[in-house]
Amino acid sequence: MNDATILVVDDEPQLRRVMRTTLTDLGYTVIDAKTGEDALELMRHERPDLILLDLNMPGIGGLETCRAVRETSEIPIIILSVRNTEREKGAGARRGR
Repeated sequence: MNDATILVVDDEPQLRRVMRTTLTDLGYTVIDAKTGEDALELMRHERPDLILLDLNMPGIGGLETCRAVRETSEIPIIILSVRNTEREKGAGARRGR
C-alpha cells in the first residue's frame, strides 16, 4: 500500500478513469479534476504528492495551471500531452520549476 495521493487533471473522462483505475490498483490514492480551475480549487483542500497534468484543456490550460500551482507549491508535476514540440516542452519545463 502506498500513502501517496496523486491528482490527475485531464478533460477527457475516459483517460481520467483509466489513470484512476491503474493508479488505485498500484495502491495510490487518486483525486481528479477535469479542468485547471477544478484542480486549483481541489488543491485548496487537498495536498497531493504528485500532479499528472494535461496541457490541452478548456479554460485554464495546463501551462497556466502549472504556473498557478508553482506560485504556492513545489508539488512535483508530470505534464501529459500529445504535444511534443521543443517549444512546448521548454515552456512546460520552465513553468514547472
